[in-house]
Amino acid sequence: LSEGETIQPVHLALLAQVGVSLEEVHVKKLPRVGVLSTGNEVLPPSSSSEKKRAAGKIPDANRPLLLSQLATYGNCIPIDLGIVSDDEGCENTARRLNSVLWDDAAECEGGVDVLITTGGISMGEKDMMEQVFVEGMG
Repeated sequence: LSEGETIQPVHLALLAQVGVSLEEVHVKKLPRVGVLSTGNEVLPPSSSSEKKRAAGKIPDANRPLLLSQLATYGNCIPIDLGIVSDDEGCENTARRLNSVLWDDAAECEGGVDVLITTGGISMGEKDMMEQVFVEGMG
């Protein structure tokens, strides 16, 4: 095995065959990457059909795209953190994100190592993610 190589099941068998125990193999865990969408306008895929979509609402396409793309890379564990409504406010959103990043939250067993957010970073009145990161989590 080369340094950085992903250990496959056949490698485990070969290691056992030559007398190397799993305790002797040093591995790094895959980073857990959380993906979170934000905004009152964002609808979950299950409720975003044209028939149900109200004016000013958009389907949450970015989160499923990012989760799927991360999964295809095979070098991380994608974690779906859902959608945060603007109505949750800066403090509640910061508390939730602090929880998944630092506290191994029950909603995200094991927490996350990396966080990707979509939305909420423009100049709109309710775009609060900058405030969440600077004031609520800083």
